[in-house]
Amino acid sequence: MRVEPPPGLLDLLAALYPTVRWDEVAFHQGIPAPFDLFGVKGGITLPEPLGTRGVRIHVGKWDPCSNAGLALLVHEAFHVLQYQESAGGVGLLRGFTLKYLLRAAWEGGAERNKYEKPAYAQGDAFEKACRSLPRPLCSGGIVDKEMRDELLRRNPSLVRRTSR
Repeated sequence: MRVEPPPGLLDLLAALYPTVRWDEVAFHQGIPAPFDLFGVKGGITLPEPLGTRGVRIHVGKWDPCSNAGLALLVHEAFHVLQYQESAGGVGLLRGFTLKYLLRAAWEGGAERNKYEKPAYAQGDAFEKACRSLPRPLCSGGIVDKEMRDELLRRNPSLVRRTSR
């Protein structure tokens, strides 16, 4: 089911990943059935099924205002950056999907996977940085602009223009 990001979330993600074309990204609650069968629980980022540019972030539990929920979205948004850097193909036959699935078959999932390791590192660093803020980054369903700016001021290394 498609969901709308809370106020300020896209601004936060755009600040963390300024080269991503956010108008081509959609957010969904729930893991697509084929991937749910493989044990995907937290989230997965997939290309639009018939598109050449759109990307969908799917999360098992839509919780965009907790530190853990935001960290999951930051992790999945890192994969959006990877998708947009890897051109070519349609739907699941897009360049990054094929590279990712090959790595997953060879290396497994989670942090053993070449493409997952930096996404996990980014999500973990983000969550740790959120815990150091003087007040929550998100409250009342809104990402606090002042805390977003403080987060970025304190942690400029969270801003990623490339996945490399």
